Amino acid sequence: MNPQAVDWAAIPGPEWYQPETVPEAFAALRRDMEHGGRIRSVIGNDHAGTLCPAAVAGTDVLLEIIAERPGPPRQIALCVLLDWWGCFQPEPGFETFIGPGGETVDVIAAIVERVGRAAGTLRVISERDSNARGLIRDLLRAQSQGWTIIEEGPG
Repeated sequence: MNPQAVDWAAIPGPEWYQPETVPEAFAALRRDMEHGGRIRSVIGNDHAGTLCPAAVAGTDVLLEIIAERPGPPRQIALCVLLDWWGCFQPEPGFETFIGPGGETVDVIAAIVERVGRAAGTLRVISERDSNARGLIRDLLRAQSQGWTIIEEGPG
């Protein structure tokens, strides 16, 4: 998903959410000029451990970067998802939102579902990219457990 194609301003969020900053943060990650902190800050609040509804579309963009941009962009996108997993919760009052089709979207359930839909692609990448293999394994294990804190285990 091209971050420029998303109407970030149409996605509701808390007063700190600045939708105009989102496309450039993702563009910087694609160009390998972003360490992930800015992504976490434009669609989440690192200090409070919260996500705004834009994290749902942001997950689609991160998964696309994982699929298309090997090297640091892929690893950073994986790390952002793993940083969120089970530790971040929706910003209070923004646990759900009305999607573009008028449907109610649960932020956490939508993120879990999107990563689940990408599992096949992630497995293929894992077979081909030894640098991303461990991160992908951790993300797939986390997805299979649901939105819980990732338990470290063998493997």
